[in-house]
Amino acid sequence: MAEYFESKQRELALSMSASNVRYRSPQAAFEGKRICDSPEGIKGVVAGPKGDGDFHHGDKNTQLCWWFTGDTCLSRESYHPNQTGTSGYAQAFMTASPLSAATRQGW
Repeated sequence: MAEYFESKQRELALSMSASNVRYRSPQAAFEGKRICDSPEGIKGVVAGPKGDGDFHHGDKNTQLCWWFTGDTCLSRESYHPNQTGTSGYAQAFMTASPLSAATRQGW
């Protein structure tokens, strides 16, 4: 899934290169920090609700709550970076260089 999202983000950035939008892959920053690694940089499935922004039973058009667990829904925190992951993204952003021929070729 990460590879799919990365390819879509790269395509979008390249389509906007005339507006000086650049793409930098965060994959290297996440080596050894994926969901099943220790420490993980991305959260796995997080049960909610954790706050007002999460899914709740009774929300219109949601199938992200489970009747058999009482009041448990999928939290929007699921599959998002934790503190370690946020540092990984920051590292990728801070090392981004101007769009180059290597980037245009999918580097």
